[in-house]
Amino acid sequence: MSGEHLNTVPELWQRLAAGDEQAFRTLFHAFTPSLFAAAMQVVKLEEPAREIVQETFLKVWMHREALGLMENPSGWVFRAASNLSISYLRKQASAWKWLQQQPFSAAATNDVLEKVSFREAQQLLHAAIAALPPKRQLIFRLSRQEELTHAEIAEKLNMSQNTVKNQIVLAVKFLEQYIQQHLDVFIPLFLLTEIFF
Repeated sequence: MSGEHLNTVPELWQRLAAGDEQAFRTLFHAFTPSLFAAAMQVVKLEEPAREIVQETFLKVWMHREALGLMENPSGWVFRAASNLSISYLRKQASAWKWLQQQPFSAAATNDVLEKVSFREAQQLLHAAIAALPPKRQLIFRLSRQEELTHAEIAEKLNMSQNTVKNQIVLAVKFLEQYIQQHLDVFIPLFLLTEIFF
């Protein structure tokens, strides 16, 4: 059953609202093909399109109780994906200009601009994040993309704040090393995440 037709199965949305993980998985598999296709039409890149689908379903889970009360929850899901796609394009359009205007040393900035295209750096960052272990990747995304505090992440994932902090430190070290190895130029992770998140 496709995502567009799931409004005819209200019990799925009600089960989701109650925190039913099986209902969530059913909805995820039903929506993913059409959401991915819609995102691809906008962003034109597979990895960002996949991430938009993932972010959409993170929002679905976070808003599951409200979705259970909506007359058209499928429409909400597609609007969320559309908004994320548009947000991605806006960041893409402004990021390179932002980087060129930053007061880094001229030598360092020129070195980066000469060796790294915007799209290359963007795709590499997406690949690096995807290479993180699943739990560490989730913690990193909640921190950088959802802008949750360590305390909020710890509560959401039922772990200590110290564990959250350690996982973020490990993620940052891995991502910086991954990017440096693949680009042969060091770009601080804070710079890339400021641009792309």
